[in-house]
Amino acid sequence: MIKGRRTKLHTFLYDCFLIFAFMVGLPRILYKRFVHGKYTKSLGIRFGFKKPEVPGTGPVAWFHGASVGETALLLPLLKRFMKEYPEWRCVVTSCTESGHENAHRLFGPLGVTTFILPLDLSIIIKPVVRAISPSLLVFSEGDCWLNFIEEAKRLGATAVIINGKLSANSCKRFTILKRFGRNYFSPVDGFLLQDEQHKARFLQLGVDKEKIQVTGNIKTYTETLSENNQRDYWREKLQLAQDTELLVLGSVHPKDVEVWLPVVRELRRNLKVLWVPRHIERSKELEALLSKENISYGLWSKEATFAQHDAIIVDAIGWLKQLYSAADLAFVGGTFDDRIGGHNLLEPLQCGVPLIFGPHIQSQSDLAERLLSMGAGCCLDKTNIVKVITFLLDHPEERAAYIQKGAMFLHEEKVAFDRTWESFKRYIPCVKI
Repeated sequence: MIKGRRTKLHTFLYDCFLIFAFMVGLPRILYKRFVHGKYTKSLGIRFGFKKPEVPGTGPVAWFHGASVGETALLLPLLKRFMKEYPEWRCVVTSCTESGHENAHRLFGPLGVTTFILPLDLSIIIKPVVRAISPSLLVFSEGDCWLNFIEEAKRLGATAVIINGKLSANSCKRFTILKRFGRNYFSPVDGFLLQDEQHKARFLQLGVDKEKIQVTGNIKTYTETLSENNQRDYWREKLQLAQDTELLVLGSVHPKDVEVWLPVVRELRRNLKVLWVPRHIERSKELEALLSKENISYGLWSKEATFAQHDAIIVDAIGWLKQLYSAADLAFVGGTFDDRIGGHNLLEPLQCGVPLIFGPHIQSQSDLAERLLSMGAGCCLDKTNIVKVITFLLDHPEERAAYIQKGAMFLHEEKVAFDRTWESFKRYIPCVKI
């Protein structure tokens, strides 16, 4: 009885915290809604006014990732799951509109139901969970939501985190509320983590060591690329001549753009640039900056090519990885912004392209260190960026060496997916059909 009251109290306090956080963020939400047009498609599902439906019969496996990268890494795992467990119905959710759009593009053709995760207020999320009644929850990298997971567990679901990680900052926040942190992760049945450092952080929060396995980082795993992802295809689509150099600036934030604009202006060689903003609503800002620099540009959404322009702005979601394939050099954004700490460093390697990035890589510092130690990536700073880019463009053999070492890195890390899959299978419940 006391335990039940404590659980209700925790739920009440957690709901109060979410409401407080929502009110604090409301001005920013309204700004994005009315200035940038965000959230227009997702309000109904976020607030529980629209109820998602999962067609068919059979048990439900619910996969969840925070945004684009977290949902994308689920693709090979979910494909394997659907192949070996065809009787299951699958759901993929994301917290962001961009994540949902990418999930719909990736998983929709497979017959997977996709939608934006409703707000985690108990009055909103619990009816949705009861309606879908999942037997298995799979969280990508650890984006767990307390009311969501607790209601699913109450209905008998098994919950597992794959490719799990916990940043130093998140660990500090949970350590301050250590008791809350222990309760927060206690419903999770299994933790399949990226490395020993993340394991130590989860242990610090009181997670049972018997629940934890280090299986490796499955962002290093990619299936064989389709023909549409190959270099020649994309260079032809972009109308790039054979001797024309292409620099892809991927997932760039304003501070990345601030660094790269004078660099591009200074290089002024037979170089084309593909600008891929992390948030497409910033495309207009980027257009204004390129116009100010008198750089000829076109928009991906308007089917622009390099036959007419020196730069193309990719103002659409979900194309970055394919477009990396066309590059001679690929920069990963967020690495010139100390508040961001970088995005997926592995995508250029998976496309067979030399990887370059800035000094701020704290969101994946372990991975960056491994890449640098193996010679599979190049870290830039503002003082040497023009010199390094010029050197790499002038020396194709150096770029080839980066590509070779990147392929070796991916080959060595590929086994992480197999380890993850074998461990993950242990958590798939036997459900009567």
